[in-house]
Amino acid sequence: MEFNNIAISVDQLWLNMIQDVFLAWWYIIPPLLLVPLVPQAWLWWRQEMWEAKQQYIVLEITPPPVVEKPFKSMEQVMANFWGIYSSLGLVKIISKWAKGRKMYYLSLEIACIKNEIRMYIRILKNHRDTVEASIYSQFPDAEIKEVYDYIENAPIQSPYGNWDLYGFDEMLIKPDVYPIKTYANFFEEKADQNREEKRIDPINALFEGLSKLKANEQIWLQFRIEPATNNDNNYLDRGKKLIDRLTYRTAKNKNKQTEAESFLPPEMKLTAKEKETVNAIENKISKQIFQTAIRCIYFAEKSVYERGRRTLAEQFFSGFSTQDLNSMKKWKKTKTRIYNFFTNRRLFVRKRNIIRRYIMREIPLYPRAQGVKIFNTEELATMFHFPINSSYFMNTMSSASKKGTAPADLPFDNNNL
Repeated sequence: MEFNNIAISVDQLWLNMIQDVFLAWWYIIPPLLLVPLVPQAWLWWRQEMWEAKQQYIVLEITPPPVVEKPFKSMEQVMANFWGIYSSLGLVKIISKWAKGRKMYYLSLEIACIKNEIRMYIRILKNHRDTVEASIYSQFPDAEIKEVYDYIENAPIQSPYGNWDLYGFDEMLIKPDVYPIKTYANFFEEKADQNREEKRIDPINALFEGLSKLKANEQIWLQFRIEPATNNDNNYLDRGKKLIDRLTYRTAKNKNKQTEAESFLPPEMKLTAKEKETVNAIENKISKQIFQTAIRCIYFAEKSVYERGRRTLAEQFFSGFSTQDLNSMKKWKKTKTRIYNFFTNRRLFVRKRNIIRRYIMREIPLYPRAQGVKIFNTEELATMFHFPINSSYFMNTMSSASKKGTAPADLPFDNNNL
């Protein structure tokens, strides 16, 4: 009995010692838990300082009256954009952590403001000549001018007042090495006209919907693209690994094969659909790649806010979905719709964050590297290009041709100030 009491008292002594140590040094534990966040916080701070020193400009692009090759030509433009990329090697690592330097990016944007559809590109000022040359080389009749950032004239910059908004970032359902439906699948061949191709422009549906917005409704679409190589994003390795799995080249798949199947080459074991899938993946990773974030915001005065309007962009992106390859969807982490508890407060934070990230042209969960997917030049040219039907820009072209002072709520050409 005495031994039991001694054991109990020893255990109690240890508990008392642990409790005393915890009460004396508890304030050291929280900083230790935050140590893994220190590098991320440091990088975020340096990048914010570096970004504040950069000079960005916004170029408004008015499509030419006649666009004969909107897809192939725009793909070449995207390839030229990728050419601005330069690998910094070791200097890149030093600059990244010491100076906060980030890889350059472009922001391709479509905005419908006061019943006028406009296309913009936001770039670094010292990249203007390269970007303009890339566009003019394929579309010599296009008009490019520097304008004020249209966001500065927006009637809302935070979720307050008489306006309401809905926004989201797009994500891919499958791994991003699977491609989406591209312009090659939007062609129809006419048998009676010597294989003449009938062009089907997927962007017409978007512009048709935007043209029906009211004056106090706006929709913004943003494609933030950043050139990347396999060193920045191991898409080549991931793509080849997926192809090996689909073509039964992995050790796991080989073990499942029968003796007769083991003598067949990989291409003989695939169905027609599987071959198409493999070819599509190979085609995607063989072209220049951009790390891309796609964002959409619809906002309007509360008196005219319509839930159905926000589906315009959703329907546009769903047009690039295929069952065998890849599909696009809204990302739950960023869409401005909240369920369960504290809905009002969480919804307010979502709206504030998506506006801020749109204005700053940041990735979805910056500074965390999440929500960014790879798209090649062909995929981007399919989603962002000049429409075949230029009638959607007639108001813009006619207003641009007039001389005189523009209204206060329209962007100005800096060269005329």
